[in-house]
Amino acid sequence: MISRRDLLAGLAATGATTLFTSPLTAGSGDDRLLISAARRNDGSFVLVGCTESGEITFELPLPGRGHATTLSPDGKTAVHMARRPGRFMLVVDIATGTLREFVNAPEGRHFYGHAGFAPDGKLLFTTENDFDRGRGVIGIWDCRDGYRRAGEWDSFGIGPHDLTLLPGGTVMAIANGGILTHPDSGRAKLNIPDMKPNLTFVDVRDGTFIRQIELPAELHKNSIRHLDSGPDGSVLFGMQYQGAKTDAPPLVGHVGPDGGCTLFDAPETLTPQLQGYCADVAIDASGRFGASTFPRGDRIAIWSIPDGKLVMLNTVRDSAGIATGSRPGAFRFSTGFGRLLTRVAGPDGTIAEHGARRFAGLAFDNHMTLADRHI
Repeated sequence: MISRRDLLAGLAATGATTLFTSPLTAGSGDDRLLISAARRNDGSFVLVGCTESGEITFELPLPGRGHATTLSPDGKTAVHMARRPGRFMLVVDIATGTLREFVNAPEGRHFYGHAGFAPDGKLLFTTENDFDRGRGVIGIWDCRDGYRRAGEWDSFGIGPHDLTLLPGGTVMAIANGGILTHPDSGRAKLNIPDMKPNLTFVDVRDGTFIRQIELPAELHKNSIRHLDSGPDGSVLFGMQYQGAKTDAPPLVGHVGPDGGCTLFDAPETLTPQLQGYCADVAIDASGRFGASTFPRGDRIAIWSIPDGKLVMLNTVRDSAGIATGSRPGAFRFSTGFGRLLTRVAGPDGTIAEHGARRFAGLAFDNHMTLADRHI
């Protein structure tokens, strides 16, 4: 198990601690910070914060490949999770770009890549695997007490990967991907023939089951993996298909505030090109548009949520994460080639493209988070 002391000692030995602090308020007047895991050219993994104008404001070495970052409700703290199945969690001070806590998964558990804060910021929830019992759990951590383990709930499925809190702060949606793993088998998927993904809603106050959505039986190999919630309480979800490569299943779906589930259809000629893999999804500030990335198919997409129609599809090599800002229709996309791209959907569905930026030597991972650097 890696401790914070071990990590800092190792970084000091390599001189990497000099990368820890670059004041975020220095330099440009860019108020927004994009945070993402990345891989450097030498194969090392880092967590980086960069402005939209191209300035890297902090860079934290990671002990392994990272996955997703979540922000505290006050915007002052970022928590970054290891890639599934991983053992580490980093707590980062946004204002200084420094490491505050390094937390290991408890015995008998490993992290599944995502986390989310309670609305008051006092608790953190993490997606985890109870690998001896083969069940998914939601880990509960006390943020006021050094991210101490405070308990756990059932995720009501196998392989919980992502979670999101709905507006109002009392309901959590959990993406149970349905895929069973065990530390003895690394990232091997142990139950593909019998997998049964679901989208589960629980009460954030005590983990009580509220309701669950399952895909049609013929789509039981379509692992529900990534989530975002809209201002009306709807949920956009992305899927990763574990079946034959010749199949062309839907990879994006939406659950409306009334509980109705819709699977978005891409053109039949296009779907096979997406290679059954959606890496990230996001809903814009208005709730009118959703975005998704398909790195294996080298595509980014924007959807009209009310009717599930595809309004934009661009070819982008090794697309990765998505971040949304306060402007309706606006999405930032990252890539595995260190690029940041902006697309803005207008009310009539027209798409505006804005200038791209590239960060040499960085390969961004599948998720990206947007923070206000001056909160």
